[in-house]
Amino acid sequence: MKKVKSIFQQIMFSAISLFIFSSCLDEAHPGTYYTFEDYTIASFLEENGKYDMSYFIEIMKKAKIWGELATYGNYTCFAPTNEAVEIYLREKGYPSVSAIPNNVCDTIAMTHLLNSPYFTTDLVEGAFPSPNRLDRYLSFSCGMGPDSTIRYYVNKDSWLQRMNDTVQNGVVHVVDRVIEPSTLMLPQLLANDSTISLFYQALVLTHLNDSLERYKDETYPTPGGDSCTIGVYYHTGNEWEYAIFPETRYFKYSAFVEPDSVYHRHGIYTIEDLIEFAKEVYHESYPADGTQYDDDFTHRRNPLNRFVSYHLLEFYGQYDAWNVTNPNIVQNFDRANWDIEDFFETMLPHSFMRFCTPLVASPNGMYINRKGDPKNPPQDVLHRGVRVYTPSEMPKVQQDALNGIYHYVDEILVYSYDVRNTVLNTRIRYDCTTMSPDFVNSGGRNRYGGPSENQCTGMLDGYTKWWRFSPETLVSVRSRHTWFASYQGDEVILQGIYDATVKLPPVPFDGTYDVRIGYPPMDSRGIIQAYFGPSPDNMEPTDIPVDLRIGGSNPKIGWFSDADHTQEEIRLLEKGMRNRGYMKGPACYSFSGNNFRGATGTLRKIITTQYMSAESDYYLRVRQLMDNNMAEMVYDYLELVPKTVWGSDEGENIY
Repeated sequence: MKKVKSIFQQIMFSAISLFIFSSCLDEAHPGTYYTFEDYTIASFLEENGKYDMSYFIEIMKKAKIWGELATYGNYTCFAPTNEAVEIYLREKGYPSVSAIPNNVCDTIAMTHLLNSPYFTTDLVEGAFPSPNRLDRYLSFSCGMGPDSTIRYYVNKDSWLQRMNDTVQNGVVHVVDRVIEPSTLMLPQLLANDSTISLFYQALVLTHLNDSLERYKDETYPTPGGDSCTIGVYYHTGNEWEYAIFPETRYFKYSAFVEPDSVYHRHGIYTIEDLIEFAKEVYHESYPADGTQYDDDFTHRRNPLNRFVSYHLLEFYGQYDAWNVTNPNIVQNFDRANWDIEDFFETMLPHSFMRFCTPLVASPNGMYINRKGDPKNPPQDVLHRGVRVYTPSEMPKVQQDALNGIYHYVDEILVYSYDVRNTVLNTRIRYDCTTMSPDFVNSGGRNRYGGPSENQCTGMLDGYTKWWRFSPETLVSVRSRHTWFASYQGDEVILQGIYDATVKLPPVPFDGTYDVRIGYPPMDSRGIIQAYFGPSPDNMEPTDIPVDLRIGGSNPKIGWFSDADHTQEEIRLLEKGMRNRGYMKGPACYSFSGNNFRGATGTLRKIITTQYMSAESDYYLRVRQLMDNNMAEMVYDYLELVPKTVWGSDEGENIY
């Protein structure tokens, strides 16, 4: 039960829940952790002595899925009791299960089945790691039952009455309600929430609701053969893996929304008040625009349009998706000195958010645009930021739409002058799995374990936003592993005679920036020529080719051990490495007990140092020069670092 601490710690905002949380940590829930070695899911449902689930069995048989539950596999099955199905029948007006149309039975069956086994002890608050058979993610949260005990819920409404029953082909959780994911698009779901009426008025006034209506890309060419099932088998580093290509390309969105009560605390009660607030913030943040767009709410430079746009992202993310939450990966971070954080672009052009989960905060949780104090981590904070509500803090709110999700935040979210020039005046380190919405919306990012730990996600050129690559280039988003010499345990792989161009994330203010990539050198890597420019068709070589095969011990790089030198010597040796175009890995992360900074096999390459404008696009191209179609490049993480950081008097910190 120890792993459930992470979910409970996020909802301890009252004395009662704190008491309940503390008292149940070390107590097994009744009816959990039983192993039925002689049962399959099918036989368990048929012969379970405590709960009658014959109606659900009938539904599964009508859906022609029943046979799968009686054979080999590895599933999670959420099984509604007969009482749960009776509630569903009354709500939908069906006189009996036999009256439910076959297509509706198909939907129910596929909603309640996942292709990987998940136990409650493996989860944190957010989503189950894999989607169900309908390609929808189910949420996992907890709350208090009528008897003041902690309960676990799927999609907020379905209580796990009995959990973690292990059978030959997976795990069964018994639920008290039929799980019904919303079929509404995100704008319609937002419209139904009366507590966010001010934000929704602004969304409609700017017509940005129209930008949240897409769901499936009907032009996507489903890869042929077995690319979507068995996948493309390839070798990378020391492993053989499968790049499985998505059958469908989805457009998905996330919104971070202030309840009306947050606006009220700031004297904002009407849409007119919100318009004036937006003018105050964005006139200062974008002074060159003056007031010329103030009356055109649909213009992308209008203050209210900017305000709303900054709340929206083209990434789908349940609460646990924005920062690393898997305990096996979290343990690799030096959280006493550095917050777990990630960066994501928003739908406000040339803007981004900084998500972080500090070790210590008041209250604990995940924040947007928080800036800790590096002189006294983890206690002090220079900028508090905006806290994101956990699902358990929104127990009656259906957050999940067909094509997106929304989260409450506890303060007003803005891309203000202060945020841009203070909070984001930092080393901006993008885990490369966040550098396209398609990496995230396909389920490529955040995959850990599952049917095969060697299953990765392949991407198609023309259907990977912000990227383009040649037909000879395999692009694969790798699943997370605790022992990878990769930041956060994952990476984006390029393989073949690769030639790939990516639109770089934006910078917060005009200035001189390092553009760096982090990678683990290996013999299987290639030699690359990098190019940089304002357009994918207008780029210049950045320097001489880079050999990604050579490790830190090579004199061309100049790696050194900190333990052998004084602080002054370290400073001079780091300057020498920088002059060669390299840096040691960051000290905030470790793999298999090896800290990145102390390993010769984790490096940062300074690709180029350029003056960059906050309102311009920039592109990075890498081209493989070797005649080797098995050569590869690891896009592990990308750093955009302003000179205000690496050129400051105190210098850049080691994290």
